[in-house]
Amino acid sequence: MLHLHRSAKVAQDPSSPPSSPRSPFRRLKLTKLGDPHLGKFLMKMESLVVWRAVFIFLSLPSIQGAESQPQRAVFLPEFALSPQGSFMEDATEDQLLTYKYDDQASRMTRSDEDRDIGWDAWGPWSECSRTCGGGASYSLRRCLNGGSCGGKNIRYRTCSNRGCPAESGDFRAQQCSAHNDVKYQGVSYDWFPSAYDPSAPCALRCQTAGRSVTAELAPKVLDGTRCRADAFDMCISGVCQEVGCDRQLGSGAREDNCGVCDGDGSTCRMVRGQALLHLTPEQSMKTVVEVPLGSRLLRLHAKGPNTIVIEAISLKGTVDESSLVSTGSYVMGNTSLDFQRGTDRQTLRTHGPLNADFIIKMKYGGSKDTVVQFLFYQPIRYQWRETDFFPCSVTCGGGYQLNSAECTDIRTNQTLPAHHCNSYPENTKPTPKLKECNMDLCPESDGFKEVLPYDHFQPLPRWEQGPWTQCSASCGQGGGWQVRSMLCMEEDMQGRFSQVDEWKCTHSPRPVTQQKCNTFACPQWVAMEWSQCTVTCGHGLRYRVVLCIDHRGQHVGGCGPSLKPHVKEDCLVPVACHKPRDSVPVEAKVPWLKQSHQLEEQHSATEDPTFVPGPWSACSATCGPGQQTRELKCQVLLSFTKTEVDLPEEECGEERPQVLRRCNQGPCTKVPGLSVGLNMHTKEPYSWDNRGFTVCSATCAAGKQTAVVRCVSRKRGEDVEDSLCDSSSKPPVMVHICSPEPCPPRWEVTPWTSCSASCGVGIQTRSVFCMRLLSVDQQDILTVSDDECREFKPAILQPCNQVDCPPSWETEPWQQCSQSCGGGVQLRKVYCKQLLSTGARSRLGDRACGGGKPATNRGCSNIDCEPYLSGGEWGKCSVSCGLGIQRREPMCRQQTAAGDQVKVSRELCSGLPPPPLVRTCRMMGCPKPEMRRKEKQKVLLKNQIRQTVRRPPKTRAYEHGVKQCPTLMATHKIYIQTRKEKRLHLTVGGHAYLLPNTSLVIKCPVRRFPKSHIRWLKDGRPLPSSKHLGITHFGSLKIQVLSAEDIGVYTCVAGRASDIFTLQLLGGDSKAPGTLTATSPLPSCHRHHAGMSQPTGAGVSVSLLPPGVQQALLQPQLEERLINITLKADGGEIRQEQASQLISSLLTHMSAAQLGATSTGGGGQSEDRRPNWSELSSLETHVKQAVIVRQLLTHPLAFQNNVHISIGQSALLTNATRSLTIRCPAEGVPPPKVSWTKDGALLLPTDRVSWDISGGLHILQPRASDRGQYKCTATNTLGSDSETSQLLAAEAAAIAVSRRNVSDHGVVLGQSLRSTVGGRVSVRPGANLTLDCPVTGFPPPTVTWNKKNGPFGAAAVSLPSGSLWIRNVSLHHRGIYTCTTANAIGRSAASTALHVYGHHPAGASSVAPVSQELNRRRVLMASARGTSVVIRPGDVLRIGCPVLAGHRVPVLWGYNNLTLKDVSSAEQGQAAGPDRRLHYRMLAGGRVLEVDTLQVKLSGRYRCQTTINGTRQALSAWVNVHVEETSWRLGDWTTCSATCGNGGTGLRRLDCVNQDGKAVRASMCQHSPKPVTSPAGCNRRDCPPRWLVSEWSKCSATCGGGWKRRQVSCQHLDAGGAVRTLTAASCERKSRPPDSEQCAANRCPAWVTSPWGKCSGRCLGPASTIQKRSVLCQHVNGSSYSDCDLRDRPPSVQNCSSDRCDVEWRPGAWRPCTVVCGSGFQSRRVNCVQRRSGRTLAEQSCAWLQQPPTWQHCNTTRCGSECKDSTQYCSVVKRLKLCYLEMYKQRCCGSCPQHVD
Repeated sequence: MLHLHRSAKVAQDPSSPPSSPRSPFRRLKLTKLGDPHLGKFLMKMESLVVWRAVFIFLSLPSIQGAESQPQRAVFLPEFALSPQGSFMEDATEDQLLTYKYDDQASRMTRSDEDRDIGWDAWGPWSECSRTCGGGASYSLRRCLNGGSCGGKNIRYRTCSNRGCPAESGDFRAQQCSAHNDVKYQGVSYDWFPSAYDPSAPCALRCQTAGRSVTAELAPKVLDGTRCRADAFDMCISGVCQEVGCDRQLGSGAREDNCGVCDGDGSTCRMVRGQALLHLTPEQSMKTVVEVPLGSRLLRLHAKGPNTIVIEAISLKGTVDESSLVSTGSYVMGNTSLDFQRGTDRQTLRTHGPLNADFIIKMKYGGSKDTVVQFLFYQPIRYQWRETDFFPCSVTCGGGYQLNSAECTDIRTNQTLPAHHCNSYPENTKPTPKLKECNMDLCPESDGFKEVLPYDHFQPLPRWEQGPWTQCSASCGQGGGWQVRSMLCMEEDMQGRFSQVDEWKCTHSPRPVTQQKCNTFACPQWVAMEWSQCTVTCGHGLRYRVVLCIDHRGQHVGGCGPSLKPHVKEDCLVPVACHKPRDSVPVEAKVPWLKQSHQLEEQHSATEDPTFVPGPWSACSATCGPGQQTRELKCQVLLSFTKTEVDLPEEECGEERPQVLRRCNQGPCTKVPGLSVGLNMHTKEPYSWDNRGFTVCSATCAAGKQTAVVRCVSRKRGEDVEDSLCDSSSKPPVMVHICSPEPCPPRWEVTPWTSCSASCGVGIQTRSVFCMRLLSVDQQDILTVSDDECREFKPAILQPCNQVDCPPSWETEPWQQCSQSCGGGVQLRKVYCKQLLSTGARSRLGDRACGGGKPATNRGCSNIDCEPYLSGGEWGKCSVSCGLGIQRREPMCRQQTAAGDQVKVSRELCSGLPPPPLVRTCRMMGCPKPEMRRKEKQKVLLKNQIRQTVRRPPKTRAYEHGVKQCPTLMATHKIYIQTRKEKRLHLTVGGHAYLLPNTSLVIKCPVRRFPKSHIRWLKDGRPLPSSKHLGITHFGSLKIQVLSAEDIGVYTCVAGRASDIFTLQLLGGDSKAPGTLTATSPLPSCHRHHAGMSQPTGAGVSVSLLPPGVQQALLQPQLEERLINITLKADGGEIRQEQASQLISSLLTHMSAAQLGATSTGGGGQSEDRRPNWSELSSLETHVKQAVIVRQLLTHPLAFQNNVHISIGQSALLTNATRSLTIRCPAEGVPPPKVSWTKDGALLLPTDRVSWDISGGLHILQPRASDRGQYKCTATNTLGSDSETSQLLAAEAAAIAVSRRNVSDHGVVLGQSLRSTVGGRVSVRPGANLTLDCPVTGFPPPTVTWNKKNGPFGAAAVSLPSGSLWIRNVSLHHRGIYTCTTANAIGRSAASTALHVYGHHPAGASSVAPVSQELNRRRVLMASARGTSVVIRPGDVLRIGCPVLAGHRVPVLWGYNNLTLKDVSSAEQGQAAGPDRRLHYRMLAGGRVLEVDTLQVKLSGRYRCQTTINGTRQALSAWVNVHVEETSWRLGDWTTCSATCGNGGTGLRRLDCVNQDGKAVRASMCQHSPKPVTSPAGCNRRDCPPRWLVSEWSKCSATCGGGWKRRQVSCQHLDAGGAVRTLTAASCERKSRPPDSEQCAANRCPAWVTSPWGKCSGRCLGPASTIQKRSVLCQHVNGSSYSDCDLRDRPPSVQNCSSDRCDVEWRPGAWRPCTVVCGSGFQSRRVNCVQRRSGRTLAEQSCAWLQQPPTWQHCNTTRCGSECKDSTQYCSVVKRLKLCYLEMYKQRCCGSCPQHVD
């Protein structure tokens, strides 16, 4: 037999090198083995794979010549990994039992239970098809039931996913090269893989080196070959299988944008941007964006002439720069780029990741700007990476090891502090992982394993810490302390936690329980530097800035005022306040009086109010005595701002400096005219004398000295007044430079800046620098270092405007919108706060802030919501009495941006879940319920008899002759327990709501069935017997002490009959652990009523438990609510636990009077008078959403002082309205909350607008601004409901009158004329006139027309728009027409005078015969005298010009004095006049004009003009055309649409008539619009009774025979449209339609079993295991079903005996103890052996048995009086404080003290 192996056998020369051991795939070889069945095997092989393999094998070059010609390896792609079928042999091994062909490779998936049926266990995995690069492996299984198993017999998985060496090459390329030595069409080629072909991705398609030949060398590649190079998908058995990025088949894992397999995109960030670059030749390049290394999915689009330049910088620092000019692929920075360039667009793409930092630039390429858009995903540079596991905690005996996570720089691969990773919110630090390690037993000499506080079968104990307490201090140098609790918690195998001793958690460090907190410094006063002293000598003041600074350096409040340093202090300048002596001679000094005056003038303002005098004015006299005055001001110096402020004079006290003084400029001695002569002969008595120089003006920086010149008396030699000397002879001023050296360094300050705040506390700053003055005159300065100035540096900042700010509004950010669509509301908080001078903010009341308060809410999400499905209005109840159902249609709605609910197209809601469309309804009680019940029983009995006759029962479970099934006598009641009771006895068939901790017995009374064979199910599963649950000998079910686990549906099964009992708990946790599942379908004789799931609830009653407590009957309405809640729960409309909560809430809130009445006599009467409370107080309001109770009747708009309306109605606001109330009653459980909006904005209460507890809205003194739409919304936890009302402002009726006179002069006769009431209208006879009467007002006013002194006549019609239409005006229509409009507020009237004048033009010669003459003559000839003609629309109008046929002069045609453009006879034309709708054409060379009479208004004068041939005589002829007026007239009524009821309507026919009233063709009236005819009611009378049927229900049986039913009722439709349900006797005249009929279905499926499989399951006991078989529900035709009765399902698993399980543990002898005395250990060997043979097996064979111990303690006696440690771990025992244990007291008695208790 030929056998396939994994390695390919290579025929090669001995000298050729061997195959590389690192080949990425395993090669195939053929080995011939002896097998007698080879011929039979090959004959039965039907696969193409075999003969193709043999063909290739035989077509190889001669194998005999292998020695002479070396051959390369030849691969047989057909003999791939995947087997094409599975072969199974029977016991004889002579024939092939089953061959299942499977050409498609299946994914590696877990077979579900259905597909495992009939299959044997999976076999082992095959060897991988490749050794690297990703291969495939397969596993087979055998079908046990003859080849009809569902699913596949083969499965695959990936393997060898590690990468291949670089020298191995591409796997597909190796397969192509294997064919290099095989001639193709007689020629040898070197083959290479061809391009990817999506139609055949797994075929071996190769091409030659020059691509001249492409061929398919094999239909399949080897398994594990990639489908294409850029994906992980691989070929298996010739089919391309999907492989995820995790290298697993069918996993669906994909790389995220960050390049992480199955990642969530958290390791990178998307960067998107746009840049508009303006480049110039001078600035020819700009950087657009920098893209870091590792970025992915780079996309860049540029529009403009500039060129993209990329600079790539690698991690080593190498730079590569290139300009992208032409389209193509580029490689930069070891990264491939794809670039495309168009005329004006450039696109750059790369998938990445980038292997270098890219700097993308734009280079100038034109004057036009370039727009650049880019997008890429930038990796997060600092990421968490898990470390390797730490060393194991122990060396043996079972320990653990942990790992951690460290922050890594992905660029440099360096580990960094954790704060680098924590700065990215996307980074989540991985939790440490723990795994077991060193699980081998410790050596026999060491028994320290018991020291470990855990074992590897349960989780380690761990530290659990509580929350930190509040810090003991808010700030301070040492901070405060906070503590937390720390407990050692252990988790058992059931997941429960318990506190244990702390030594059990010592395997991990104990977390700290105390830590410091708030260690930052408290806010404190910080004083700035002192300013310079305010004086230059003596005592003065200096100032400084003192601020409250926190630990962050910010100016805040919170510092203690008592600790604030002072801001002002005295200062002393150690300089005497006197003028220094100088070298000026006494003669040169200023007189003492002038010096005293100068001293006086040095007054300045101080911190106390002081009089500050101004400078003295000039002396009032130029010589002799005079006066001087000065200004006096009361001023004060503000110390902080250094500014002087004027005050009233009374603030400065009574000591006022003088403001007036005497002066003398010298004697007036000169006499005019006398001195001239004296000077010529006498010497002057006074002369100028030089007295030296003044003191230097500066001590440094080039000061000046000025020469002192004095007037001196020659006689006395004394200084006198300068006025005595001759000023003209005074010497010039002499200046001398002195002290030229620079001044010493000093501080220079700039002026203070303006204050940073107008109030609170602001800051002023200034610049202070050290400088040296070089020149006083030129103010030349030199800035030097601050160290050269020795004085204290002046302050650079100071506080300012340190006063409390006025209160102002402060707003918080807007909160999130209340809803995402449909118009929501955003809220924010607004406070009135005041900024104090200390920097703190004080919160005040709203009254303290002036101005309007900022808005606290605004609209948002003003977009339309997505459509949703909701229910429409509920239809009428299906019955006229008793309990029925109501239906409604689904409607697709949408909430608009304004918050309105609108109805949209149903297509927009396709695929959305619909709301409940059916609900129960309760009508008035039916009369004589006992008679109806008997009639129904008779009908059911007849149907059963009819069904028995038609379908004799075929029941396999009973013997032939048994006619009746077992009968269950169930009681259909609803039990509600209202008081605690120890035990209750109930009967199957009911629905119970009981209290917890109650014991329950459920009886199952049955006839014709042994009670000992009764079975019970819970939720469709068999009920196991236990102490909590049990079944008595009589078949009753006992449940001890009810709890939440007992909630469910219990089924009593007696043979083929069964019934259920639904159990729910009231109060507490009424939610069952699982869901209440519906019971399985039952056989045909099953009399199961489905509990409370009957649609009508007939025969169902409510019983309160325990019996005897409440003998009173429940009120009918309450009872019906309880029944309806139960029906909805059993029908699946609400959950069972929700029904339990509703009933509990309903009974809790009901009073004793509401629960029932003691009288029982009127029960029947009250039952008959039950209202349809499902409509008035529907259960929907309790279980779905809050509902607004709407007022069905709409009251007319009334004008009252106090208006009261219900939501949904509209109201009018008038001047007399004093208050308005809109009621909005709402119902729901829990009670709904009511909110109001106006025009989509949230309505807030004011002094005029408020609402009460019930939700009613009250508006006092309504204004015009209150107009709008008000919406009331009721909301609870289950949903919401809303309704709107419109508030409108009343307005008196008014008419927009026009005073303009209107005439039809120049209008073509027959056209309509329109005018507004109020002016005068002049028309010709035959015209159509419309008089408009535009009105305004609210409520909408009515419009009426009347004519003065006479009726309208038939031709005048009032239109619905309020206009008056007068058709075919005649002389008797002349008169005054008045329009009157009125509403409830007021009325108005306006009039128009109608004048009718003659319309025949002067000069008209005659009137030609009418259109019959035109149709007869065909051409109407124009005449010089003129011709008049009347035509009808549709007639042929051809006008001829009276010229001969041979006329050659052009003919000019005119229409109403306008020239018609000449066109050829084949073309159409249009009039050139104002009416461009005239259609015409020229015939007979222009001698005949044809006019279209259907399309336009053609009345008017047509004229032709020409000259006679050969003469100069002019010819002019014309025709005056009038169109016969036609109009629409209302005709007879059409046939009524209904014969009875209120839906019949009829319409008036429309006839086209002429002026004589005769009917003409409808096409003649097509130029005028058809009047609108309104349908009118007809046949409004009562209809006779008739039968009404509903749709058929589904067949009662899914297989076999069944019945389908429908409702049939007798109904009567009256003339008002109301439908009433009558008794069946009212419809006896007509045959009653059937309400049920038989329906047939396919035959029922049955259970089909396969033979038992091998006895190879898991071991259950000694020599006992399990075997399986498939059990399928199949039809007779072999198709599978899922609706067979599960109770009759044959077993699919059974016990069987197997030697494989006949094993046991055999312990060996104990080894000697490790110590002679003290506490030691001894061990033994325990082997797993087979009982019969005694052969030793692997330990896994006995894993299901408990293994005897392999070691124990020994020699626990103490060793003499000398105590020594007997183990090396005693130091650890002492450190862990385990010495108190008796074992460690003995073994570590040397280390442990003896007194340890």
